[in-house]
Amino acid sequence: MGQAKAVSIRQKIALAHKQGCSYSSLAREYSMSYNTIRSICIRYESSGELGLIPHYGNCGRLISKDSERSFRLVRLIKHLHPDWGISYILVRLGLEYPDLSFQSERRYQRRIAFKRTKVPPSQIPAVNSERARLAHDTWQIDAKERIGLSDGKEYCFLNVTDEKTAALLKTKTFPPGAD
Repeated sequence: MGQAKAVSIRQKIALAHKQGCSYSSLAREYSMSYNTIRSICIRYESSGELGLIPHYGNCGRLISKDSERSFRLVRLIKHLHPDWGISYILVRLGLEYPDLSFQSERRYQRRIAFKRTKVPPSQIPAVNSERARLAHDTWQIDAKERIGLSDGKEYCFLNVTDEKTAALLKTKTFPPGAD
């Protein structure tokens, strides 16, 4: 991988070329490739002293707005459902939003792992042994009563979710007082 050359060395190379040294002789003298010497000299001729300053902003991969938007969506869903894997999240999002562009699964895994803060072992809470260990071991049933909608009507909601995967298994909506 290429490395940035110091500005002082770039200035010496540009000055030596201006005095008549060839690209080949400068490449041997400074132990650099012919193309590196040539690009330094061309940048100096076209932009002057400013052309010798490294442009670190051009380093790294470019991230498009669409891929950054998809990363924020994956990160949000991972935050809401920490037990879900990235591959599962990407499959669900791909079905829900087929026009959204995604990067590789591994890229999301790396970026999310990099952002995550490490918790010291002394601060990790004790594991609750009563929590489900496999999918469909325990279901959670949650009722929400008399939820007002924008049309003024009230409804009740009954949700059944799997405790291990946090997947919504069934939902039922009915007006209050209905049997």
